[in-house]
Amino acid sequence: MKVSIFFEEEFLGVYPSLINCINLLSPVCSFIEIISGERDTNFPAPPPFEDNVYFSKVQQKLNYNRNHFDSQNDKIDIVNNPSECTHSWKRLIPECLKVIFRNYRNLIGENLVNWHTQYNWFKEKLIYYFFCISKAKKNNPEIIIAVDESGLIAALLVSIICRKPKPKIIFWSLETGLVIGKSSLLLTRIHELFFALSCRFADVIVTQEKSRLADLEKKINHRISRVPKIFIPHSPLGQSEERNRDSRGDFFHKMFTLSNIDKVILHAGWIHDGMCVDKIATSSQSWKSEFRLVLHEREKRSPQEDFIRHVSKLSGNRALLSLNPVTFDRIDEVISSAHIGLIAYDSKYGAGRVNIRKSSGKLSQYLKCGVPVIALKLPGYEEMFTQYKCGLVFESFDQIEQCIDTIMSEYQSFSEEAFRCFSEEFDFNKFFSPLLMHLENIKSSKPI
Repeated sequence: MKVSIFFEEEFLGVYPSLINCINLLSPVCSFIEIISGERDTNFPAPPPFEDNVYFSKVQQKLNYNRNHFDSQNDKIDIVNNPSECTHSWKRLIPECLKVIFRNYRNLIGENLVNWHTQYNWFKEKLIYYFFCISKAKKNNPEIIIAVDESGLIAALLVSIICRKPKPKIIFWSLETGLVIGKSSLLLTRIHELFFALSCRFADVIVTQEKSRLADLEKKINHRISRVPKIFIPHSPLGQSEERNRDSRGDFFHKMFTLSNIDKVILHAGWIHDGMCVDKIATSSQSWKSEFRLVLHEREKRSPQEDFIRHVSKLSGNRALLSLNPVTFDRIDEVISSAHIGLIAYDSKYGAGRVNIRKSSGKLSQYLKCGVPVIALKLPGYEEMFTQYKCGLVFESFDQIEQCIDTIMSEYQSFSEEAFRCFSEEFDFNKFFSPLLMHLENIKSSKPI
């Protein structure tokens, strides 16, 4: 069985779902090709794979500033100029028409200001799509695992152009920041329409849970009903409980020379206001001295970056910064050295950042290592913590310290429940099995 994975991004090294997928597929496939873009990056490289796994990359020059945290800077403010109404003839125009005019004026203005960036972004998408087509025509994959929007559009184009038998398309919606709604930028909007159309031609849909499928259906304005739907959490592979319980680490205690009484309160992942890191840092300033906030990044960052310095200042310079990511095989070592894991997402970045429970890699990683969780009250967390007693939710950031006290007073119980929750709700191997069986059925049904 020959499989192509269309994943345009350059950060495979921090995507456990895809890494696990490749490792589990390689023993049953003769050939696996990951087709991605290649950019300058600070993300760690993926781990080594089996000899039948190959990478094909197309150079892309447009580097995204993912650490830009003010989402309003690139938008054109809507102008409402009350002086327009001072002219007598304008008073004859209905207000509803004036509103329409102002909206279109600002829409055109926003597109003109961003046109150069739009054009370069769209051009690189097309380069990637043609690269996928050329590689697929050469290798004739039987199955394409199309990750997120660009992967699915490329897969549909391959399916249209390639000769029969056409490859089966498995659409894997991994994007944590799934944006619901229409873009105001023309080329982005065209891309969204292509994506919505492409969803109708997928043979299998993979998302993290039913609520994420509902978000996807809202985005594409279409109910997905005719194809199999498989739910796989964005999570690591499980290990034996005995190994987990004996793997408590001291990574951060060694890094920061902490004492035995210090408790590591960890925020793992992106240091960005989309993860409410600024609000967490502000809260930490008043915590007990033994509660040490650690911010551990997924990509290499500089302590001189504006937002990093801003967060450090908000914490009263108490936040401990771990700005050098580790390789995939050391993630358990890092996470298991924390006492409690923090999770928060800011709703201003869209519904995809709110309904993110089983799409959050950090949640599953905390639970795998037996680390209890404190999470902002977002959909699903309170229900899960009620069922498993592995964490607590807060509504106000000044409640975090109280949550820490509660968990530390019953720590062993919370930790045991974290292991149980991971085993039942997040173990990747368990939830990947239905997809693997589906792929095996495709392989067995292929005519000889």
